[in-house]
Amino acid sequence: MNGLVERFLAPEVWQTSREPLTGEERAELREAIAALRHPMVIEELCAMAATHPRADVRLTVLEGVEPFMATLPAAREFLVWLLGDDEDFVVFSAAKIAGRHRIGEAYEELLHITGPAEAGLLRSTKPVGIGAAVVAKAMDAILGAEDRAARLQLEREHTRTGQLPEGCALGEHWDYDPENLPRPVPEDMVLIPGGDFVVGIGMDDVTHPLYDVDDAVPRQVRHLPDFLIDRHPVTNAEYDAWANGPLAAEHALCHPDEPEDKDHRRGIVGDARFGPDHPATGVDWYDAYAYLAHIGKRLPTELEWEKAARGENGSLYPWGDTFDPDALRWFGASFGPAQSLEHWRDTLSTFDETTPAVTTVPVGTHPKNVSSYGVADLVGNCWEWTDTNFFTRDRMKPMISGRPRTEWATAEETSVVIRGGAWTSMREQVTAYFRGKDLFTDRHNEIGFRGVIR
Repeated sequence: MNGLVERFLAPEVWQTSREPLTGEERAELREAIAALRHPMVIEELCAMAATHPRADVRLTVLEGVEPFMATLPAAREFLVWLLGDDEDFVVFSAAKIAGRHRIGEAYEELLHITGPAEAGLLRSTKPVGIGAAVVAKAMDAILGAEDRAARLQLEREHTRTGQLPEGCALGEHWDYDPENLPRPVPEDMVLIPGGDFVVGIGMDDVTHPLYDVDDAVPRQVRHLPDFLIDRHPVTNAEYDAWANGPLAAEHALCHPDEPEDKDHRRGIVGDARFGPDHPATGVDWYDAYAYLAHIGKRLPTELEWEKAARGENGSLYPWGDTFDPDALRWFGASFGPAQSLEHWRDTLSTFDETTPAVTTVPVGTHPKNVSSYGVADLVGNCWEWTDTNFFTRDRMKPMISGRPRTEWATAEETSVVIRGGAWTSMREQVTAYFRGKDLFTDRHNEIGFRGVIR
């Protein structure tokens, strides 16, 4: 990998003028990429290439990672990123690869380029040129449609159900073929079997809220293949053992966009209320990403998290559809039930070094707080980081390196979905469907995480 970077991708190589890559160099680069095997190496390569100043390098890396499209999420994310490239021939190639492999993750991006088929059928549109033609072909291929009329029906079905036809995916990735998941299942993980499941809610599911609960998707059926998820959140003891060790300091598998020389040690390590067997809070999204990468896992997408929490039939809480105030650690257990939004805010503002005396509690404290699959502590105690952007619902693609904080702190790209509610959360937030959000560089004593393998 180092030789490949130095020869083709190092920024200093392109700071002075040089000729475009020759045919022989492009072939050499593609061959070198084909020999790579570790998912994290390919992810780092794609991250470097995504912002490379030379279009021929971006294109050649895309061609090189094409064989990994089926199994490695970074390759698919890179392709979707290049659908917004400034250079036509990069976009055209990305669209053709998306169609060739029926990469459903590219569907929404392609839709932004040409609009839905219905627009072209129901009103006159002027043909634009090569780009529109290539993109239309790619969308037909992804959906499995023979023409625009057939595509119209499939697009309407996608709008209704949130699903693309069998054979392509939408906003979901896996790191391994499901058949190759670790066997036997590790004792600290749970196998979530592949299949359809219910996500979101109908508004009749919300009773007497303190405020309008609009942070949920409409009830629909989705599909995921097999995956493994941690039975409990990562604990402070587990995280601290890594954060104080050499791997955290070397940053070998950290996210390529994380701040340089980042200190991964928890921000609340001195507060005795957050004990060693409590969930690891005081960590940001980069911290969670890095810890999991070093043990061969990643953060769950919000769909993976929700399926693990709700089962196939979409229960409102891991244990069923009826709220049980004694089944979890929440605001009511920490301070007493909230009487109003103002009461909730006023109470939380009393937080200091001694109030409340109990914040989080050890993982596994509430035996009822277990989903039908056997996954524990999914609601209450601490929110959990996911790998899903709150606004786009795509995988997180942080790109803040070298940018001033004022430029990205309020940008949609840095808002990550958090799930499950915490010891500070109201009843409406500690459900299995509520979609919280936070800035991914914040280190709150209310947000922890767990890992998945898929």
